[in-house]
Amino acid sequence: MHWCDSIEFELVGTDCRKDLDHNSHKSIMLEDLRLESQRCEFCSDLLRLIEYRLRCDVAKRVNERHTLRLTDEEIRRDTLVQIGVHFAKEARNWSFNNEGTSYRTVIDLTVLSGLYPVDILLQRAGPGGRVPVTHKSETKYGSNTFSYIAPGSWGTEGSVSLWDLSWEDQPRSTAGRIEVALGRQRPLQIDFSTLGRWMNICDGGHALCKSQYRAARVPRLRLVDVNKMCIIDVSSRDHYPKFAALSYVWGTEPFLRLSRDNLKHLMTPGSLDKTPPPLTIRDALQICNGLQIQFIWVDSLCIIQDDKSDMIEIVDSMDSIYRQSVITIVAASGANADAGIPGVRPETRHLEQHTLQARGVPFIDSVDSNQLGLLPFDAEPMWVSDTPWAQRAWTFQEGLVSRRLLFFTAEQVYWSCRRGLLSEDTVEHFSLEDGDAEPKRDLYNKFDPKEYQSLAITFSKRNLTYESDIQRAYLGIQNHLDKKWGGHKFSWGLPHGCFGSFLIWEWQFSTGSRLRNGTHPIKSIDGTVTRASFPSWSWMGWTGGHGISYSLVDDKTAHCPSFYTFNSVAKLIAIQDGQYQTRKPKPLAELLPSSETGNGDSNWEKDITEADFTPTLLSTPAMKHSALLFYTQTARVRYDPTIAAGDTSEFGTTSDFSEIDETYPFSVVIGSEVYHILEEHQQKSQRYTGTLEQVKLAAVFAKVRPGRFGTRDKFKLYCWPIIERDGMWMRASNTSTVLSLEMWKSLPRKRWELVSMI
Repeated sequence: MHWCDSIEFELVGTDCRKDLDHNSHKSIMLEDLRLESQRCEFCSDLLRLIEYRLRCDVAKRVNERHTLRLTDEEIRRDTLVQIGVHFAKEARNWSFNNEGTSYRTVIDLTVLSGLYPVDILLQRAGPGGRVPVTHKSETKYGSNTFSYIAPGSWGTEGSVSLWDLSWEDQPRSTAGRIEVALGRQRPLQIDFSTLGRWMNICDGGHALCKSQYRAARVPRLRLVDVNKMCIIDVSSRDHYPKFAALSYVWGTEPFLRLSRDNLKHLMTPGSLDKTPPPLTIRDALQICNGLQIQFIWVDSLCIIQDDKSDMIEIVDSMDSIYRQSVITIVAASGANADAGIPGVRPETRHLEQHTLQARGVPFIDSVDSNQLGLLPFDAEPMWVSDTPWAQRAWTFQEGLVSRRLLFFTAEQVYWSCRRGLLSEDTVEHFSLEDGDAEPKRDLYNKFDPKEYQSLAITFSKRNLTYESDIQRAYLGIQNHLDKKWGGHKFSWGLPHGCFGSFLIWEWQFSTGSRLRNGTHPIKSIDGTVTRASFPSWSWMGWTGGHGISYSLVDDKTAHCPSFYTFNSVAKLIAIQDGQYQTRKPKPLAELLPSSETGNGDSNWEKDITEADFTPTLLSTPAMKHSALLFYTQTARVRYDPTIAAGDTSEFGTTSDFSEIDETYPFSVVIGSEVYHILEEHQQKSQRYTGTLEQVKLAAVFAKVRPGRFGTRDKFKLYCWPIIERDGMWMRASNTSTVLSLEMWKSLPRKRWELVSMI
């Protein structure tokens, strides 16, 4: 027997699986595979593929790390090869709504060569048809065996997909089928007829991918005319022409952009030939030519970059622009606007594919091993997550609101729509028909806190060149959810329908985190622009971390104050917290004790009006755009500022959502320092002297932490350390102090008061 004889090649690319958890791999050293290759054609072809991929991958990594290229001898030395049939590789589109996912059976190949692991996927190639395999279930719940049958006796009638049957319903014997998705040769230069065929498939059969919202008018909508090579203004037209949109990374180098000075010139036919834009945009124009799309929207050429009014109006409408485009071209692999789009021009894609055959089963390697994988449903698929495009915050909203996207990665093009994923190296296949979609997968969803949570967390991990752009870069996501949920209010990125719960966020690895610099421009009704500071109570108001964490609460134990904020015209509004949830949060005052003096204890039931505003808030209208008001209980605690417990590293963060402080000492985070709150410093009889300083804790949210090992449930109370600035309050850090309810009741110097946060 050869080493590869025990690999179940016949199951690859079929709808059969051996058992529910089978994912065994065979291992062999590369030098041993070399010996096997002398007497096995498959092993010989596999060896050539592995050595080619090792050279390609090492060359790429050497480029990135600026180290010396490894020799062939170094590549072969101690290299381990692992190979096996994987029965549940997931093909997932770029979607955060659990749509368009299918599963495939492939050969999963991992080559471990020192510090350079290389993953390779082998897909079944060749024509479709029946599989030379019969599945037989020996018992009701599946002690399964397979019999390999000669190709001449393949089944042709009555085949039933094993994915569609429960074990109880399976017949004693079932002939499997070849999956529709098969591997194929990907050309080094893009064949636009393939991309056009994808558009036709989607146009003809995907109602869900068609525009679901009423087309919104976009002020000052300009497009690039690919035929006339100039910019045109279509704002006054009754119907916009069919157009594409470009999503790409700008980079830091200057390039041609629309300005007040060159607007007239760039609207002259032929101007973009005389004054060419950067390479990525030129390639995007060529893609439009190949797809027979005459117009394309490109932000740098369609927004007047030095006109604040034009910028605000169009940026506020970007979700409508990308949603109305017939396709969004994503230049995923480019780190700047002059990087170009691989595959459009010759010699911009380089990876060669290899064909193999084992026991009559043909295979071809995928140019991207990341296109199939298993990830949480709310994570970006791996085929795009490591690209420069996926690191930038602005591009996230562009991808999210687009109905259909063409992702141009380093070695191939992906089609992603709401029904599925296509790629150049895989035969066209959509696993879902419109009639198969469950109602919960429809584009018109009701308010879904988990969907918001996954979007906010993913967005927060992305980077901005200018940190003050965060609200504008997030606005398209907010507008998208507003339309999708049938109208929903947000304040600085937080949804009103689950507001209290989503106030309880924290930035991961918060060492070095700080309040965000800059301001956010808000255009008033009269056309003036107000600059609003970023509020400390929203995750948007902080930077320096590596993504936010959320502990979503939607249960009967949630308690929080009644919150008030201001709308876009600076009018005070009450937030309808829990309006769309199955369980609305209860008043926090029902849990908290009365203050020692009784002062303000009943105010938590009182509506907040302008008469309650602080003088600072009354005299500074711009501050209203950042303000959050609520009645709650506060406690003043003392700490020694000369004794810090250390920074808030991943090992020192005190507000881990699973932790709770039940006794002294407990910790508070002020700035980036952790301070211990000691019981002896809180005594009423002790005078407030010496090195001790005071910080105020404001109770914001409470929920039950389930008891463990027979202990009773305990409430966790999330408290913000807050400081005063010009008559307004700010969070002292982006880290909450989490106390048990009993611990809070034992604190001295508590009182009810109106908290005016910015």
